[in-house]
Amino acid sequence: MLLRSDVLSALAVTAAIGLALQADAERARTLEPAAAGSHAEVSFATEVMPILEKYCWECHSADNAELGLMLDTYEGVMAGSDYGTVVEAGDPDGSLLVDMIASGDMPEEGDKVTPEELEVIRAWIAEGAENN
Repeated sequence: MLLRSDVLSALAVTAAIGLALQADAERARTLEPAAAGSHAEVSFATEVMPILEKYCWECHSADNAELGLMLDTYEGVMAGSDYGTVVEAGDPDGSLLVDMIASGDMPEEGDKVTPEELEVIRAWIAEGAENN
């Protein structure tokens, strides 16, 4: 003879399994676009340049190119500074620009680049640092 508690336990387990399967299906649906390669490229002109303008241009532009580094044009970013390149296309971890921002060394004054903004720069470099 089944006890009421046995029936309730069986229903609870069945409901939990159903909810878990539904959550997995929903998670899979939200991951499909990224897995299918529909990830939009990071745009230098509309996403990276505004970050550089906000934090870097005061010291690193044609008006004031400290250490020969001009971050106000794509060509300037890719040319680097008096000491060499600051962006290694395809390698954000090997890029001095990322290192200086992540360490908090740059910008020296004012607000720091947010983690989200840094991630935009990292993604752009990882994607090949295109002039797009």
